[in-house]
Amino acid sequence: METVDIASKIISVPVPNDGIMEEETNAYIIHSPAEGGPAVVVDPGSAAGTETILAALARLGNPPVRDILLTHAHVDHAAGAAALREATGAPIWLHPDDLPVAERLKEPLPVDHYLADGQTVEVAGLVFDAVLTPGHAAGHIVFVERTTGVTLAGDLVHGRGTVGIFPPFGSMRAYLASLQRLLDRGVTRLLPGHGPVIEDGPATLRRYIEHRLAREEEIARHLAAGVTTIPDLVARIYPDLAPRNVFAARATVYAHLEKLIEDGRVVQEGADEQATYRLVR
Repeated sequence: METVDIASKIISVPVPNDGIMEEETNAYIIHSPAEGGPAVVVDPGSAAGTETILAALARLGNPPVRDILLTHAHVDHAAGAAALREATGAPIWLHPDDLPVAERLKEPLPVDHYLADGQTVEVAGLVFDAVLTPGHAAGHIVFVERTTGVTLAGDLVHGRGTVGIFPPFGSMRAYLASLQRLLDRGVTRLLPGHGPVIEDGPATLRRYIEHRLAREEEIARHLAAGVTTIPDLVARIYPDLAPRNVFAARATVYAHLEKLIEDGRVVQEGADEQATYRLVR
């Protein structure tokens, strides 16, 4: 796997993905070899990627790792944090709203410090603002470089495709608000947790918002036509869906339905797998 230099001080290191996606996770090392000083690692990914990250650090001259920052605690972003902490001695940072997800990981995640909305991270001559962007995960954080607007985006957006929302820890309403919040900040390039760099961040954020609102209306139309269950909605919306993507699709449709219920447009009848949904306005 190749290590790609992005924006001169932010190095993307693709690492194996232990989650439901096939695409690798982008771990990021923030460091300036010219200026020296420590490095910060964002989203080390799975434990299988620890040696890859250590090799990338070695190519940078083995700078001390000061911090390990997690955008959120999903397995494909956070499972390798403990091994990297053991190898480097660097503390792990996570927003406390993601602790319930961290506690569900197979291996313990030793969180040393809590990230906070508005917290400042200074490294390699860059200044990042931590911005709370819940939706994909309750404690999802992105890191916006204050001068350039370059943003370490985690799973707020992907370089390819769209992002799944997984209740109860994910929320479609919160996700839409987070996309708008980042758009309002005037960000530029987005460095996602999966896929290539997004050069036009604002255009992508607007497209994501438009896509989710259009999907919401599509679901409403299917409900009006008498499609009442999540499996049937998924079959109508994604007729060629690969089996590995069924879980994410069902969760995201449910997240849309939750928002429609909150908006007073849909009612749920029954519970769990027997639940049906009806459009009321």
